Amino acid sequence: MTGEPFQPVRLYYSLPKKAATTRIFLALRCVVEAESGGWLWHYDEEAAALKFSRPRQELPEEVHPIILGRFRFPSKDRMVLEVRSGERAIEAAKFFGPMFGPTVVLRRLRMINRFFEASEAAVGLDRLDKLLDANVVCIDPTVTEAAIEAALAGAKTQEEKQRAYFSYCEERRKIDVPLVEDLPLHPEEETTDFRDLGMTLRFRGLRAFEHWKGNTHLTLAEVIHRVVEDGGRGLTVGPPG
Repeated sequence: MTGEPFQPVRLYYSLPKKAATTRIFLALRCVVEAESGGWLWHYDEEAAALKFSRPRQELPEEVHPIILGRFRFPSKDRMVLEVRSGERAIEAAKFFGPMFGPTVVLRRLRMINRFFEASEAAVGLDRLDKLLDANVVCIDPTVTEAAIEAALAGAKTQEEKQRAYFSYCEERRKIDVPLVEDLPLHPEEETTDFRDLGMTLRFRGLRAFEHWKGNTHLTLAEVIHRVVEDGGRGLTVGPPG
């Protein structure tokens, strides 16, 4: 309804205790408790000013309330937010971040690295959401660190190390991301406006857009390389259709 490409995303938080987050939700009119458990984040009240491809004021009243996301608590110290687009995930992080404060920490991200056709929604959006639990590849940054160390192991001078590193990066450009990717975030390095999360999601959205257009030979690394060469001017993803 809000115009972005359909791309299910989950944000995983750690928190000291569930009660503190519950108090925040109770103070918001745009968050309501769900009958099935958890909380629903509506495109309304405090969240009405958020901007998506189709702003709230352009949507007919009969489509409301629009659910932007669903919060659930797998355990007393973990919280998950489920949304259906990368832009919703970015806006959610920026919207709730100041309210959650430093003790509620966004630690991981899981997403499906492709767009969906409208016809695929015939099976039900909930069934598409559940694809986030199928064939998940969890990214371990220590594996990448070990690979870089191995690539530099034979180099002795600074020049040799640079050549070895560039060679490693060229080889990595040929390797693409998995369909369902679960990756760690780096909260200790994140900015208050969630710049790194935004770049992570938008680059993957760009790759999904290119694949949707038929450019399936492009890897995520190649897409990033092209955007950097272009000075970042191509870092936008339009709705597929």
